Amino acid sequence: MKILHTSDWHLGQHFMGKSRRDEHEAFIKWLLALIKQESIGAMIIAGDVFDTGAPPSYAREMYHQLVLDLKALNCQLVIVGGNHDSVSMLNESKSLLSYLGTHVLASASPDALDSHVVPLFDEQGEIATWICAVPYLRPRDVMTSIQGQSEQEKKQSLMQQIADFYQDVFAFAEKKNQALGQPVPIIGTGHLTAMGGQVSESVRDLYVGTLEALPTSVFPAFDYLALGHIHRAQAINGSGRYRYSGSPIPLSFDELGRDKSLVIIDSELLSEDGFVDDLFAEPVDPVRLVTIPNFQPMLSLKGSLDEVLKSVSEIEVQADKTLWLEVTVVADDYLSDVQKRLMEAIEERPIELLRVMRKRSDVPASSTFEQRQTLSELTVADVFQQSLTSAMTLDEEETKQLTSLFESCLVEMEESKESDV
Repeated sequence: MKILHTSDWHLGQHFMGKSRRDEHEAFIKWLLALIKQESIGAMIIAGDVFDTGAPPSYAREMYHQLVLDLKALNCQLVIVGGNHDSVSMLNESKSLLSYLGTHVLASASPDALDSHVVPLFDEQGEIATWICAVPYLRPRDVMTSIQGQSEQEKKQSLMQQIADFYQDVFAFAEKKNQALGQPVPIIGTGHLTAMGGQVSESVRDLYVGTLEALPTSVFPAFDYLALGHIHRAQAINGSGRYRYSGSPIPLSFDELGRDKSLVIIDSELLSEDGFVDDLFAEPVDPVRLVTIPNFQPMLSLKGSLDEVLKSVSEIEVQADKTLWLEVTVVADDYLSDVQKRLMEAIEERPIELLRVMRKRSDVPASSTFEQRQTLSELTVADVFQQSLTSAMTLDEEETKQLTSLFESCLVEMEESKESDV
């Protein structure tokens, strides 16, 4: 059985004032054709189906139409909630979608482990794979607080309880698996930041409690782990079976330059570890990446104003598509006519200038705060870290304590938002 792993669709996203509706429609059309061509039996979306907790109506319509289209293709669907998704919104149609072969897990339920273990069936109606469907973990879902714990003790306790939750779900799946005549692969999911993952500008700082990232040691011995949250496709272990699929479209300019992809897993090869009958043949990798076409031309240019203007004049544009352009002008002196000259350079060409940034040549590349010019382009963490840096009277311990308190406030704020939705 073939299983497709994808994540971070962010339906309903507006990118610097531009709707991604056309891109998402083109992606879904391409995806359905791929599923039919490859005879995909099931698909996993590992979180962040939507960009916000209250997505626009067209995004919800896309979501429900996808379920109907997959049902027509006999493709099962497993969706786990991400940090952008609203638990209540995903749950509102959960029962109805279950009749259409779609399983939705919006939040963790330690007292209902059976809801996290989803069987996937092959064409003969036999169980081919178990999915340990674990969504984005909110501390309140898995953590029991103990009075008097230090900050470090809270971190250790939370990490242990996350590991215990994963192990409990996995053990429940193993028990079901042992009841089968022939055990089948067990695939896990997660929506989090795992240690070693490379993030991009569009990825919101994600904390599970006060944990910035989780080590791979918290995960049980899944045959494959389908991860979401980081938008760059990448493996986080040597075998390549613990993997981020990445987002299907670029969600920020710094995601350009790398192909977008999704993952196709062959469950039969997972169980056989790539075994083939021919002793002289190479084992077949059960995990295969498929490159996703680019549905919206985007380009980021950086250099002096003269260099940027020269590059703009050399851009090859498509007659039927408008290119979205980001420009970073490197100059030590203030230039008052940057925007005007750039607009003149793209006049009467299918190019839209979405963002212009200015950067001094003597600013270190790591100073992301200084590179961005408007408050709307800064994250909350950017502002906080810059404030700490400028407060020269703080020592290392004070900085550490303030950072810990800040992270706790972020978590409480996100939980408060979620409860209000």
